[in-house]
Amino acid sequence: MITAPLPLDEDVRLRALQRLDILDSEPEEAFDRIARLAARAFRVPIVLVSLVDEDRQWFKSHYGIAACETPRSMSFCAHAVLSKRPLVVEDALDDERFLDNPLVLGAPHIRFYAGAPLRLADGQVVGTLCLIDTAPRAFEIADVETLADYAQLVERELEVRRKLIRSRTAHERDRRSLAISEARFTTVFRETPIGNALVALDGRFLDVNQTFSEITGYDEASLRKLTFADVTHPADVAADVALASELLAGKQSTYTTEKRYVRPDGTAIWVNLAVTLLRDAAGVPAHFIAAVQDIDSRKRSEEALRNYHAELEERVRERTAELRRSRDALQTITDNLPVLIAVVDRELRYRFYNETFKRVLGPRAPGEVGANVAQTLRPDVLAQLQPYFSRALAGERVTCSEVRYREDEERVWCTTYIPAKRDGVVTGFYVMSHDVTEQRRTEQHLRERALVDALTGLANRRALDEELAAMHAGTCCFAVFFVDLDGLKGINDRYGHDAGDALLREAAQRLGATVRAGDFVSRLGGDEFVVVSRGVADARDAGRIAQAICGALARPFVTGGMRVEASASVGVAIHDASVAAADLLAIADTAMYEAKRAGRNTWRLGGAPVAEAGGEAGRSPVVSLS
Repeated sequence: MITAPLPLDEDVRLRALQRLDILDSEPEEAFDRIARLAARAFRVPIVLVSLVDEDRQWFKSHYGIAACETPRSMSFCAHAVLSKRPLVVEDALDDERFLDNPLVLGAPHIRFYAGAPLRLADGQVVGTLCLIDTAPRAFEIADVETLADYAQLVERELEVRRKLIRSRTAHERDRRSLAISEARFTTVFRETPIGNALVALDGRFLDVNQTFSEITGYDEASLRKLTFADVTHPADVAADVALASELLAGKQSTYTTEKRYVRPDGTAIWVNLAVTLLRDAAGVPAHFIAAVQDIDSRKRSEEALRNYHAELEERVRERTAELRRSRDALQTITDNLPVLIAVVDRELRYRFYNETFKRVLGPRAPGEVGANVAQTLRPDVLAQLQPYFSRALAGERVTCSEVRYREDEERVWCTTYIPAKRDGVVTGFYVMSHDVTEQRRTEQHLRERALVDALTGLANRRALDEELAAMHAGTCCFAVFFVDLDGLKGINDRYGHDAGDALLREAAQRLGATVRAGDFVSRLGGDEFVVVSRGVADARDAGRIAQAICGALARPFVTGGMRVEASASVGVAIHDASVAAADLLAIADTAMYEAKRAGRNTWRLGGAPVAEAGGEAGRSPVVSLS
């Protein structure tokens, strides 16, 4: 008995068979019907729909015998799968491949065999439709063609099954993604401290969160009966409508403006409004998403502060004596300003403070005039501000741009210290603080955006440089992994840049899922990524991580409905305090090119012989890039 050797593409063929999810499945009438019809048409006692697995042939349909499978080593069908052409054996006893086969010498006593390959849409042969008789018989060319026609019926059923599985998988993935997306949107929409509203194209409120209701003064049920124009100050409606029209016309994707809402009691409240137009998959406008922040106190504070600063500067310079006589009036004015104001003498005792000052400091506010600054400020805040006190008492006007007076809230204050003089002598200083919390948040947001790669959402080159500099200045050990996707240009040329971008995004997600929690993952640009791993001090640990990266990026990618096989070349550099951060990245880059020259889909350790980099262990199987 001659056992059929394995096809050269056996791994690919087996994966195609596994994706059908058909092995060991229940009988299906569609396949059994084809087997019955073939048995009647060719007048044979046995017809099999045989699928050749790794070490067996399994029968999806077995007309004429009870067995569901036999060993692959005895299989006639394995020979047909190997040749990928119809196999006809008119008398098994005259064929040296089968004359001593147990299936010939014993049950089911095969003498005649004819098998037509079952070929999937991607060209892989996964089995045969085969005819079996216990007596020799002739089989003409017309019979072979007819058998091939029956085989095509089986292939069609397999293709229907493949498409059904793909559709089911895609549906389940989309369902999960949609559920996650909806849950995230609902959480953000409902729980954010910003007022959120969904607005129909005709201006009607479709949904609002609790914060939006609190800002406008209307409950959710009332707002659903109104349009945004109904609750907007008449003087601001035209500008708001014009901006919304620009969104609908596609002139811009979002807009931000400051406007006023009119509450049910007739009072107006200033808000910062950011509006985005949501479109469906076809690009047709669906509805507006509005995000609203209450800036009423800021708007009033800005106006009051502008007026007050002008007045205060003038009164400090020209009417100091009159201001002392009018202390009660000054107290009333300052108590109604959202600005922290105080006067401190040279012994750092409070000589004046307003109501805002008491409210901001809370429990630590001075109980009476004459209290010492050290009694009202936390020790860390006092240590932070002490240099500014000294400079102000030396006659210098100074500003501390970030002061956090209380631990139990996130508010940030910008505080200016103005020397107080009498007859040319500094007697103390004035304290003036205004809330810059929102300004700091905006600055932080802009900084974060400047450190993120727009395509993948990973850190960009600038963020990497900062990370390397910080790691190099520290004392911990770390390693740098320079990752280059092999053949991205070929993918762009063959499938287009959209496919290439999709592959880059998927590669970024795989890198993040592969490396350890806390590792720094960035994209330099093009097809180059860099991973910085803390706590890696030797080649063995670095090799494990590099091998994992190669393995993650060698798995096939699916983009645009197409299956693309890719790989990566990885260069590794382990931190050395004597090497600059930029040079460490260059070492990893050079090692990456050594990995490419070694055949790709592998890694190399920079600055060390191949044996230290793992020898054969430092090389992964090369995967072709289609």
